[in-house]
Amino acid sequence: MVGVGIDGARGGWVRITYDSISLCLTISEQLEDLLIDGAVHFVDMPKDLGTIEQPGRSCDAFMRSQLKQRKSSIFTPPIEEVLNEDTYEAASLKSRELIGKGISKQAWNLVPRIREFQALDRDDVFESHPEVCFAVMTGREAEFSKKTEAGEAERIELLRRYSNSSPWKWKMSNVQVDDIIDACILAVAAYEAGTTGMSTYPDRSEGEPFVAVPTIKER
Repeated sequence: MVGVGIDGARGGWVRITYDSISLCLTISEQLEDLLIDGAVHFVDMPKDLGTIEQPGRSCDAFMRSQLKQRKSSIFTPPIEEVLNEDTYEAASLKSRELIGKGISKQAWNLVPRIREFQALDRDDVFESHPEVCFAVMTGREAEFSKKTEAGEAERIELLRRYSNSSPWKWKMSNVQVDDIIDACILAVAAYEAGTTGMSTYPDRSEGEPFVAVPTIKER
């Protein structure tokens, strides 16, 4: 069993694989090139989006409910109907016209990656979120921001339960340390989901956008 965690970065996509021993790093410009047959993949990127009829995603509400201090890490993605606009201004204007809300620059900057994620036709690749996975696996949300030294340390403490590998020590100009650590958390979470059980919120049978996490332990 291999767990795969994937996060977007300035230099493309960051992939970490985890096989119960090692955390191994790969960088690629194409998401599809990072997929592994027989693995469970957790990707830190929205995939299925809200629509005019149902603009809010209940999976976003679930993720925010797991994060009291870190809920700002859950941003609201654009609705499906604006993904093909050519510019941020046009997309935000159309969103306001359709649902009464614009979109953030952060959300718009991820649109090319969202499109790439949506183009995948596989049943082993799931939207997930490293902060939520951390909370599920530890029973509490991270105390410190991942951008701080203390935040890195507490996330690495979790990863040390699974592996002595340290892929975040690689220095790259186009990939941030927190991108690698996020992908590591997702890889471990995907491994746990593939070996001990996976939960989706909402249940994927409901046909709504959902997020995947390892089966939540009793808190």
